[in-house]
Amino acid sequence: MRFDLLRLFRTKGKPSRDAIEADFGSPDRAVRELTLKASFGGAPAQPVELFDMNIHGARVIAPFHFVPSEADGQPVRLDIRHESRQWAVQAHSRVTQLNRWSDDKVMLELEFTQLGALYAQLDNALGRYFNRRGEDRVAPAEGERIGVRLARGPHRVRGLASDLSSTGLCTRAPLVQAAVFRLGEHVQASIDLPGSADEIEVSGTVRHGYRDGEDVHLGIEFDRGATHGMARRRTEYLRYIERRREAEGHEPGPARRPA
Repeated sequence: MRFDLLRLFRTKGKPSRDAIEADFGSPDRAVRELTLKASFGGAPAQPVELFDMNIHGARVIAPFHFVPSEADGQPVRLDIRHESRQWAVQAHSRVTQLNRWSDDKVMLELEFTQLGALYAQLDNALGRYFNRRGEDRVAPAEGERIGVRLARGPHRVRGLASDLSSTGLCTRAPLVQAAVFRLGEHVQASIDLPGSADEIEVSGTVRHGYRDGEDVHLGIEFDRGATHGMARRRTEYLRYIERRREAEGHEPGPARRPA
């Protein structure tokens, strides 16, 4: 199913904790504001701890006795609440992996299975809790502009990258132009890296979006089988990301969170 972005914007072994965080990243501060309950197969919902979450799914920590012995593939309903802001979202998912967290807890990796129903509940603010990628993001240097041109059929929209990763990017563009794109839609992206003579061409899919005033931020996930142009110049793109990661590690201010 495809979704009209304009409509969305209007509604708008025993591993240690350190070992798991090394594998999965440390918990995101923003998602710590949320409270969750999980239900297996229609059973009464029980409180669980949210470790992290993105547009594809979530990782939660649950009591060992709460999880069925054959958990892989089991459907799980998540009731997600933000107590202070008084909103609630229900997300349907399935278990893709189970890891031991402690003597009495396990970590469940969950994949969202009904994205249409989930998106229908999100407004602009809520979308920010889900619009996260699995790779570390980097931002352009201060004063640096990375142009991004998105194309689908006859439509062409120019914007500026707000962050990049090895698997995708987020670009800011005027809402009145970018509203022609739909979630799940295939697009061509042209990236104008600093110091590069030619744009880097890559195909991708619109995975998320949220409104920011008169603009919109569109999250593009690159296709796994990248176009020939991107394949030839992927090293150039990844080197830029690595330079920015190294620079951000020495720039003042809080560390950038995982995407």
